[in-house]
Amino acid sequence: MATMADVAKRAGVSIMTVSRVVNHSGYVSPSTRQRVLAAMQELHYVPKAQSSPQDTWMLIVPDITNPFFTFIARGMEDVARKHGFRVFIANTDEDLEKEQTYVQMCMEYHVRGALVVPVGDPSRETLLRLSDHQIPFVLIDRDIDGLDADVVKGDIRETSRRLVEHLLDLGHERIAAVVGPLHSASSRERLDGYRDALAQRGMPWDDGLVFTAPMTRDMDVSFVDDLLHGPDAPTAMFLGNMFQYAHVVRRLRELGISIPGDVSLVSFGNTDDLASIDSRATAAVQPAYNYGSLGAQLLLERVEGVRKTSTRIVLNSEIIVRDSTAPPSARIANRG
Repeated sequence: MATMADVAKRAGVSIMTVSRVVNHSGYVSPSTRQRVLAAMQELHYVPKAQSSPQDTWMLIVPDITNPFFTFIARGMEDVARKHGFRVFIANTDEDLEKEQTYVQMCMEYHVRGALVVPVGDPSRETLLRLSDHQIPFVLIDRDIDGLDADVVKGDIRETSRRLVEHLLDLGHERIAAVVGPLHSASSRERLDGYRDALAQRGMPWDDGLVFTAPMTRDMDVSFVDDLLHGPDAPTAMFLGNMFQYAHVVRRLRELGISIPGDVSLVSFGNTDDLASIDSRATAAVQPAYNYGSLGAQLLLERVEGVRKTSTRIVLNSEIIVRDSTAPPSARIANRG
């Protein structure tokens, strides 16, 4: 069995540095931390936990301030508490290194199970480490190609198709799409749904209308300027989530472009009707609470050993038509 000294030797650092990484204490540069984590993974080193919270589950999400993940957390916690478990929450910020750190913590502290919204396909090797240590987990919102696991997610491709179809029904022909990074299955499903809607109407595919951007609070919207001031500007946009929607709306307002008078917008929503009572967005409202509660139920079955085979649950979304969409105006159609 590997020791802390073995890890230090493999990473080319001191034992004290390994200790700081393991105990999350003191400063360690990002590059050094990554070397230590890589050495720990290569050597299959699991530190002796200072405590063993056998009643603890972990929820690993990109950003708990996104209301979509907040609702997932509440759904998970309600089930966990009912069955005597507590929930720790970790935010990856869509960063693979942070995800690796939190998976390592799951093993260090012997958590009983985890719900994980993975960063993307590169998460596969990291999550396999949970299986290697007999820690059950459930994927939430996103599949990972080639990973046999329980999954609770939405009908993202079909919902994306329906959102874009709504724009087509209004008469829009130039529709831009903004989705998340394509290493995430949920982003690829959004793009596939967009493609499906265009193909069903015989509309041409235009690479110039497709953009990828983070689905987080940090997003560069400079592409909006070029997109809407070009000779063939779109009259509508399909957006991946409400953070993207918020960023785009703010930039359109700065440019003096009205919604939906000049440009119509559709997006995936994050919360239920009550939480979005003042929203103007035509959006797909996902049952996020059920993602968390059903995911927790699947996790409980794994923890209690009552089920060995993987289960896949796909939930439908409801599209709410509000004030961010309208037929294209003659003014915007003739712009350029």
